[in-house]
Amino acid sequence: MSLAFRNVNVFTPFRKIEKATVVVQGDQIAELGRTEEVEIPPHAETFDLDGMMMAPSFIDLHVHGAVGVDYTEADEDQIQEISSFLLSCGVTGVLATLYPKPKRDLIDDVRRLTDYIRRNPHRNIIRGIHLEGPYLNREMHGAINPAYIWEPDLHDWADLRDAGRGDIRLMTIAPEIPGAMEVIRDAARHGIVSSIGHSRAEYEDIRVAIDNGAAQITHIFNAMAPFHHRQPGVLTSAFLHGELKVQLIADGLHVHPAVIEMLLKLKGQNGIILISDAMAASGYKTGSYSFGDQEVTVDETGARLADGTIAGSVATLDIGVKTLVEQAGAPPTHALRMASLNPSRVLGTEHQKGILAVGKDADLVVMNDEYQVVMTLLDGEIAHNRLT
Repeated sequence: MSLAFRNVNVFTPFRKIEKATVVVQGDQIAELGRTEEVEIPPHAETFDLDGMMMAPSFIDLHVHGAVGVDYTEADEDQIQEISSFLLSCGVTGVLATLYPKPKRDLIDDVRRLTDYIRRNPHRNIIRGIHLEGPYLNREMHGAINPAYIWEPDLHDWADLRDAGRGDIRLMTIAPEIPGAMEVIRDAARHGIVSSIGHSRAEYEDIRVAIDNGAAQITHIFNAMAPFHHRQPGVLTSAFLHGELKVQLIADGLHVHPAVIEMLLKLKGQNGIILISDAMAASGYKTGSYSFGDQEVTVDETGARLADGTIAGSVATLDIGVKTLVEQAGAPPTHALRMASLNPSRVLGTEHQKGILAVGKDADLVVMNDEYQVVMTLLDGEIAHNRLT
């Protein structure tokens, strides 16, 4: 069956095509162009989108959970509930993010997620696993339970890595911890991207980490030392080294819009990856939740531990895109690229996902002029629809 979308403003996301028509056949984009240039197949189900926006759907490399459930505890049905919610927010790809636990428990969590991925090879939005730890600096633990942070050991790391069976795609790590550099090097050899975070690393530590495979900064400005002009560290390295892409939480709480605007000038649209860092309360309700055996209180302003530490986010990537455009002055093409193509490049899928063009995968999001998601397509099928 074919789907056709008329009268839509397409963001490729490199440019905007006004009053376009997009035709989807199977799981691919079959036609794209101005409405007068595209012939809609006679039996296609057609939608007139009345000037709404269409873009490549979003990919979230850092999300812990949603709708009251965390990936560390979710069973198969609950994982699917998280996926349904994220699809309603325009997200068609995630790295399920796990925080540190005792060794056996964390390995069990990894195996449970890899089992789920293998049992659900089709229409599954989980593209792999992001380990936020377990090799972090206890001084910069943030909302991570410091009791569960591991000391770097190659044998323990090998057990954890092998439990992932190739599905661990990203790991947040503090390179200054003794033994961490060996873990970063081994991760790189196994195709796992290391991201510097929860760290007090100095400038020279990060230079060595880059040489050994580190390629990202986790939730920039958060769980790291602030900028200091005589003691360069993670932030200075992030600004200066083009090899390092930075994860950004644009929820209006973690980073002030003026600082986001500065970051846009320093790193540019290709150097920033929009993430949510969403935890269990995302899409759910205010109240108390558990995060790493710690109580988290959620109210209208966000999620916090008892001492006031921000504990993840309750926002999603559609909110992040809106924040970038409306509060930080990012062009829509740039904001959408940070939520789609840039994370797709991390996963090595940029040739098929994250770009809207003929022959690419039909993973698409439709939004109104308030950046509210009204439709999401996954593998060419409508997975969420507020138009009916």
